[in-house]
Amino acid sequence: LPKVTSAEQVVRIARRTEHGGTPDGAGGTGHGAGPPLYALLENALAVEQAYAIASAHPSLRGVSIGEADLRADLGVRQDTGLDWCRARVVVAARAAGLAPPAQSVHPDIRDLEGLAASCAHGRSLGFLGRAAIHPRQLPIIERAYLPTDRELEEAETVVKAAAMDPGAQALADGRFIDAAVVAAARRTLALARRC
Repeated sequence: LPKVTSAEQVVRIARRTEHGGTPDGAGGTGHGAGPPLYALLENALAVEQAYAIASAHPSLRGVSIGEADLRADLGVRQDTGLDWCRARVVVAARAAGLAPPAQSVHPDIRDLEGLAASCAHGRSLGFLGRAAIHPRQLPIIERAYLPTDRELEEAETVVKAAAMDPGAQALADGRFIDAAVVAAARRTLALARRC
């Protein structure tokens, strides 16, 4: 759904797409029976409404940022000028129970080094994956978002330690682990298994 700025827009469109719904939204069940929807947040109002949009309807499965339009709306020139908006959308998605959002496209298909750096930065902000506009970008995006061998080893160490002693503890290397650290390690291993 491009240019979403309110929860009401999501609800209206979700109801229209539900089985048996009519163009005016009547007849739909209101319980997520329609196709999965994804909202694109492309201006300042949308970012301000990010959580309301992300939690608007069960059919909404994800949110993401349309960075070109958002950059123009905010008058931002530097890429890092969007970091606050990016973080806000990641937090809104997670707070609404959605998967971490995918990053917006990297518009320069020749700049693979810039793409890799941007993906690494996006991953550090909590994004998981990225939209691509050219097939040559896909291997870079995949490498950036898949767990590294070291991350997998660390995750396995954490999960094994937690299996032996489920309480909070310190590992031999001095790292403290608790339920949140174990959950993150399990997500890392699950991501690797999916790919």
